[in-house]
Amino acid sequence: MALHLLHNPLRFMPLVATFKEGDAIILFDQALQQWADLDAHAVRLISESVYALSAECEQTMQKSPLNGVKKISFDDWVELAIEHPQQVNWV
Repeated sequence: MALHLLHNPLRFMPLVATFKEGDAIILFDQALQQWADLDAHAVRLISESVYALSAECEQTMQKSPLNGVKKISFDDWVELAIEHPQQVNWV
C-alpha cells in the first residue's frame, strides 16, 4: 500500500499505471489546480482514494472538493502515511 503525493499533473498517467488497490493519492500544487482537466476515465478508476489537504485547497482557491477529491487535515495525512508505509513523490 503506497501513498502517492502528486505535484505534477504531467505525471498523472504514470501514477495511474503503477496504482494498486489499497493505494491513496494526495494532490498538491499544479496537480490540484488541474485535477478537473485530467483524464476522466483514469480519475474514475482511482477516485475513491484521492485526497487534498484543506489548507492546500484554500491556498489554490479550491473551496469545494473537485471530482470526488476528499479534503483532509494534516492529522489525516499523518494517518494515511502510517497506513501506507511506502510513499512515492510525483514531481
